[in-house]
Amino acid sequence: MSWPEKLAAAVAGLLLGAMLAGCTLEPVHARRPQQGPDVTAAMAQVEVEPIADRVGVLLRRRLEERLAPEGARVPARYRLRVQLRSASASALVGRSETTTRSDLTLTAEFQLFERGGEQPVLRGWARSVHSHDVRQSAFATRAAGRAARDRGVEGLSAQIARRLALFFRSGEKAG
Repeated sequence: MSWPEKLAAAVAGLLLGAMLAGCTLEPVHARRPQQGPDVTAAMAQVEVEPIADRVGVLLRRRLEERLAPEGARVPARYRLRVQLRSASASALVGRSETTTRSDLTLTAEFQLFERGGEQPVLRGWARSVHSHDVRQSAFATRAAGRAARDRGVEGLSAQIARRLALFFRSGEKAG
């Protein structure tokens, strides 16, 4: 490498370093003692109301794990209400006009309430679509369907938890 190439590489490195030094990106869950609420503590104060159906039970469990990953239960300041809809549709039909691939769509509408409050402080929705193969073997088809369901629940819980974290991070006033 010649000296002009070395000089160009050094200048590029310095410019990149200067740009990164001015970067203000930080994790949503970062503690900011003087600048607002502690997102992790606020999320641990959310109680998830029961959600109907087997998929709802799985979603509730996954949300509880995401909201309080260390399992520390503190008195609930908020309650989260989730309405879940599930739909399955043929995504691909083979030559013999039989379904070979199916889409599972999970849609969750959620509302966050302050404890004792009747008006939601946050409303939102999340949707997850996952496909799975439909095989001749009923066992393989059920296993693929369960895997699609689990991926859908994981996706929904991540979207809802992310939206709650952003709400708490923003420091928006309830009500």
